[in-house]
Amino acid sequence: MKKYMVIYNPSSGKELATQKIFNIAKKILATSEIEFSFYATKKKGDAVDAAVRACNNDYDLIISCGGDGTVNEVINGIMLSEKKTKLAILPAGTVNDFAIQLNIPRNVINFTKLLNKESFKKIDIGKANNKYFANVIGGGAFTNIPFSVTSDTKTTLGKYAYYIQAALEIPGQLDKSYKIRYKFNNNELEINTFLFIVSNTSSVGGFKYLSPNAKYTDGLLDIMIIEKSSPTDLLQIFTGILNGQHVNHNKVHYFQSDKVIIDSESELTLDFDGEIGDTTPVTVSSINKAIEILVP
Repeated sequence: MKKYMVIYNPSSGKELATQKIFNIAKKILATSEIEFSFYATKKKGDAVDAAVRACNNDYDLIISCGGDGTVNEVINGIMLSEKKTKLAILPAGTVNDFAIQLNIPRNVINFTKLLNKESFKKIDIGKANNKYFANVIGGGAFTNIPFSVTSDTKTTLGKYAYYIQAALEIPGQLDKSYKIRYKFNNNELEINTFLFIVSNTSSVGGFKYLSPNAKYTDGLLDIMIIEKSSPTDLLQIFTGILNGQHVNHNKVHYFQSDKVIIDSESELTLDFDGEIGDTTPVTVSSINKAIEILVP
């Protein structure tokens, strides 16, 4: 008999995560002999520990049910384990960038069909110092927003909570800049940086084309850096983000590498998949085809 461990965040997606995952388990159990175990996270780090236990106890599959933060913790648990248990993601969070890239269905019926098909693909995972990320790390202006919005606000407003917070912070963020050194592919750049993003996929923060050339199976990271710019230039850049044309702006640097070292003149707190991460300096690398994940 197969064993599935479900790790879910009960506060995700307007608190619908619990209802969704139990409905899916009920449908699976009606036709298959699978043993389900359920673990509800209560605090930061719980999903990491639960994923480690699932790997060490020979579970056949871990189902992460929540947002990008839950996925990030589960992936860290898998990567910290000797045995890399397969992963499925049921998106139930506010943005779900990583699940969007993988075309994972959100509704109960289609996700149940996907589970029954058992179609897995090996994907890349990013590593930043000693931590792992599925989708993105970033630093600079606006990267504080994902962890500035409270869980209650996200539950009530969904993704619009981020947009409202961003609008409130625009006046105080436009003048920000950070002196940052980037080392990659035997090159070195020192840039007065407004914002930088290192991504594993093209979708970041709900913007589908932020890193337009990114692929999660190529063993490469996509690095996008916006220099300190005038309000006019920033408006042009942000408008271009909607269709991926921002990378052609002369204030934007965009390149690929399997490794990049980032150091700043002053310590800078980083965003890891929408959660507070390490501070600079940071060495970021891609681990090619590190885990197996359920995909359509």
